[in-house]
Amino acid sequence: MRARLSFVLPLCASLITTVCAVPLPTVTNISLSCHNLKNVLSWKYNEPDHPEFIINIQNYGNGLTTVRTNATFLDITEYTQGAENSFYVTVEAEGSEQNASSQGISFSYNEDAPTDITCVVDFPALEVSVLPHKVILSFRHPSNVHEDESFNDDFQYTISYNGTEKTCTCMVEEEEEEEECTEELHLYESLNGRCINLLIKGTINSIPMEISRKVCGDKAVYTDWVLLLTILICCLVGFLLLMLLVFLVYKKLTQPDSEITIFTKLLRIVNSDHIVNEPEEPTMSKVTTLIQAAPLDFTDEPSSDPSFTPLEEKPLVTSYPPTHISTHFNDDVNLTEEQDQGEMTDDADSVGFGSGNSFSGYDSCKFPIDMGQGDIVDAYGPRNLR
Repeated sequence: MRARLSFVLPLCASLITTVCAVPLPTVTNISLSCHNLKNVLSWKYNEPDHPEFIINIQNYGNGLTTVRTNATFLDITEYTQGAENSFYVTVEAEGSEQNASSQGISFSYNEDAPTDITCVVDFPALEVSVLPHKVILSFRHPSNVHEDESFNDDFQYTISYNGTEKTCTCMVEEEEEEEECTEELHLYESLNGRCINLLIKGTINSIPMEISRKVCGDKAVYTDWVLLLTILICCLVGFLLLMLLVFLVYKKLTQPDSEITIFTKLLRIVNSDHIVNEPEEPTMSKVTTLIQAAPLDFTDEPSSDPSFTPLEEKPLVTSYPPTHISTHFNDDVNLTEEQDQGEMTDDADSVGFGSGNSFSGYDSCKFPIDMGQGDIVDAYGPRNLR
């Protein structure tokens, strides 16, 4: 029995050793995500039971760092300080053969380092102030944005715009905690209603940073001062005229007879328009004629002048002419009066001349009558002289 056990135990031990010596699958698809000094390593493993993985980080400036994990990713940011340096990283499953299971990848933020991956650092936040003929740029120094000693140096950058380039340097001063980089761009043409493309490239310890921005100016707003002044003067003159008109109206209204005077003038204007446009029918008035021949007094001594003719007393004619007389009707009445007066004159002349009452044989007494509209004369005849 003991002989059999002594034979079986060494056989089982050899079998266990043989099984344990089988190599594990290799790690595949190692990748790295690096941006703004944030570095994350990831890989794939085909076996469902994940062994412990060994990550070796080789810093060409500070030596080797080893990290173990059971996951298939690892944040190696804290192990890769010094952005200007380059790093080489390998991943292997524990228990696998070194030559078959380990894979490596190299990376750096330094654009001059010959690595598999060149990582990127963003340009600091850029503030732009646009003026008609000037653009003002301002941003924080990279050392105030990233906590890495690699950025504690002068920042040199180049600004490209409108086909020109301008090289600038932002110095680091230890006295100030927050260093502000400011630059002014002077333009020959106004940016009102126009745009320009800015491209800024900078490096600090061979770490590149880049940003592009399209800068546009506001639309041009032109002020026509001549037009504004003209409008202002016109408004002022209009205001003064309005105040003068208000003063005159107030003065008229405050007078005692202002209302009567104004309404009387308006009534006259309305009545005159009514007469011209709508003439009224003439109203015939009654004629009262008082004709009394004044006796001639021959008791006085006659004048020595043989051509002297005593005057007769004119008859008194009372008439009431109408208030409104149209023009054409007046002409007819005047013509009738002239004809009647002419006939009367002829009759008087003929009677006087025939009777011998005229001294000259031609002159005779005439009795002018002032007639109104609608006057009717029955008859005229010679008048006897006393």
